[in-house]
Amino acid sequence: MDLQYRVWLATLLLVVGGGLFTRTMMGRLQLLLKAKPETRWNLIKDRGMTLLRIGIGQQKMFRDPVDPASGWLHAMTFWGFCVLGLRTTQLFIQAYAPAFQWPLIEPIYGPIKDFTVAIVLIAILGFFYRRLIVRPKRIAYSHEALLILSFIGLLMVTEFGFEACHYGAALAVGGAEAALASEHIAHAPIGAVLADMIAKTSFNPKVLYAIGEVNFWIHLSIIVVFMNLLPLSKHFHVITSLPNVFLSRLEPKGALTLVPDIEKALEEETPLGMSQPTDMTWKQVLDLFTCTECGRCEVNCPAWTTGKPLNPKMVILDLRDFVYSRQSQIISGVSANGTAGPLAIGVDGIAVSGQISAREKADADAKLPELIASVNTDAIWACTTCRSCSEQCPVMIEHVDKIVDVRRHLVMTRNEMPKELAKTLANLESKSNPWGMPSGKRGDWARGLGLPTLDENPNPQWLYFVGCAGSFDERAKKITLATVKVLQAAGVSFAIMGKKEKCSGDLARRSGQEYLFQEQAKANIQLFVEGGVRNIITTCPHCYNTIKNEYPQLGGTFHVVHHSELIAKLIADGKLSFQEGEKQKIVYHDSCYLGRYNDVYDEPRQALAALPGVELVEMQRSKRLGMCCGAGGARMWMEEKIGTRVNNLRVEQAMETTPNVIASACPFCMTMLSDGTKALDIADKVVTKDLAEIVAERLKPALASGGGATVASGAGATVASSAGATVASSAGATVASSAGATVASSAGATVASDAGAT
Repeated sequence: MDLQYRVWLATLLLVVGGGLFTRTMMGRLQLLLKAKPETRWNLIKDRGMTLLRIGIGQQKMFRDPVDPASGWLHAMTFWGFCVLGLRTTQLFIQAYAPAFQWPLIEPIYGPIKDFTVAIVLIAILGFFYRRLIVRPKRIAYSHEALLILSFIGLLMVTEFGFEACHYGAALAVGGAEAALASEHIAHAPIGAVLADMIAKTSFNPKVLYAIGEVNFWIHLSIIVVFMNLLPLSKHFHVITSLPNVFLSRLEPKGALTLVPDIEKALEEETPLGMSQPTDMTWKQVLDLFTCTECGRCEVNCPAWTTGKPLNPKMVILDLRDFVYSRQSQIISGVSANGTAGPLAIGVDGIAVSGQISAREKADADAKLPELIASVNTDAIWACTTCRSCSEQCPVMIEHVDKIVDVRRHLVMTRNEMPKELAKTLANLESKSNPWGMPSGKRGDWARGLGLPTLDENPNPQWLYFVGCAGSFDERAKKITLATVKVLQAAGVSFAIMGKKEKCSGDLARRSGQEYLFQEQAKANIQLFVEGGVRNIITTCPHCYNTIKNEYPQLGGTFHVVHHSELIAKLIADGKLSFQEGEKQKIVYHDSCYLGRYNDVYDEPRQALAALPGVELVEMQRSKRLGMCCGAGGARMWMEEKIGTRVNNLRVEQAMETTPNVIASACPFCMTMLSDGTKALDIADKVVTKDLAEIVAERLKPALASGGGATVASGAGATVASSAGATVASSAGATVASSAGATVASSAGATVASDAGAT
């Protein structure tokens, strides 16, 4: 082709294609500018490392043990595009200067480019095989996906076709052209083989050159078309995924966003939560742009897996499709009642003008439906907030915050929620516990144990924050008592809050009642500060997560450890000794709020593995892949009427390991797992226990007495202890202890105790 025509054609492609692309991208950018501000430009070094690890390194792509091939295929394609970006630039330059080669780097880049093209082509064939033959459940059949795969495959084919035909034609002509072609093709090993094969055919060199030109322009045209399809399809993630990873949340995973000045907002009846498109932050909108529709969140969602209406992928896609369908109205600044106004603040917090043109006003005359209407509210309430969706998402989309923001609007603005949850929140508001038990009875579990309260022992070494379950639920009280026994055996000095303790607020916050959360949290923080609390122990992962990660938002920063972490450290430091016990095969269930939210995976396992006679086994879905018990996200307090019960499925997964004991480190997990064994009629085959209970059972008798115990020796001695722990030695000793006490005696001792004594 004459150079003049090449220049005109290339310019036409760039101007028209680039213009259309810019127009589409400006619309998408305006959607971001119309959203609420959010700070995501801090901690650049940490963000850079996250980008390298998860974005460039594709770390999350290799976590799926069931379908590892998909991760490799995607990574090969992604890395291939990164390498071939330089080649794309070179080809557009060659449209204006056909002989252009990259100076200095061509001898190195050429072979890398050739093998990369081959690898990407193999990956595309693999994708076709998976989508058309294997058809994984998480992958929906999509004509768009097949079209994009065809485009990518054709790009690789035309890359080889252009190079092979052009250089093949030159080799066929011979002479100086062949010498120059040989020099260039020497840096493209696969292209050289193909060019040599083509040169030996009977085709006229001019025909070969023309075929090469056709390949060249098809290649450039596909790039331009592909570029314009990206922001209009799910493949927008090709553009947005790396920025989305870079701008992902670096704050503690367990901290939901704080609603500032909530009292004022409620007094002024300001709508709270997410109901309009402009209620989202710009990062939440960017999340919508970035969804790859890979379905990893879907297949790892406990609600979806058990037949509930929640599909985290569809929550994101429904929100995205709504925003796209109303783009012009959102940009025009039209509220839900159809009136124009300055609804939004831009990315940098600069107000966007409320002035709109006549054309924009006409385009926005139709009433803008509320964003909340685009999602299934049954799906919103089915979420356990287990965070498995976000953990598995390869592009770092944050699903849970959007779901909770919708709950906030439903609860605080519309007063709409499941009736059983409404009753629970009323109990929480009036009695500071979800059961509605008298708050004055919160410390009754410790009666007779002689444990000091924060009032009696200010500035304690540790505060044991027991939580609602550990204070009121009969089964969870046993976990509390076991924890006390272990702490006393190790000589840990601690106090409790007794009846002054409030709910941590996790239940209120996850259910969307942000105001009630802040009230509960502020009350606890005030008590902590007044009591000189610095270090806090919890047995409930929900309390642990809330106090550790969310109280700092309200000015309460404390050193918080979960009892599994502390027990593991006490064992490692030699503070606890154990006796031989019955051999047990134990499978450990990861609590979502301990594991995925706070990355506490090893400590509970280390504590269990250190016990004599314990064989620790793992479920297929454990640690980051662990499945929720079904209690999180306030689901503990709502009826589960649709599909399979989540806890039953989790127990079935545990039973695949044929354990004697299903261990957990959360009172709510304990309840759900225990209920599951009863529902499946296997409670006689396997027991459910907390880690603290298992450890306490195996303590050596000498370590079974805690601080405050009185020790008496001699035949027939009778011993009473204020701490509830009594130790008697010598054959024939008689021991009496209070409820919940732990009693150890030597061989031949006679032991009498109240309920709960061991």
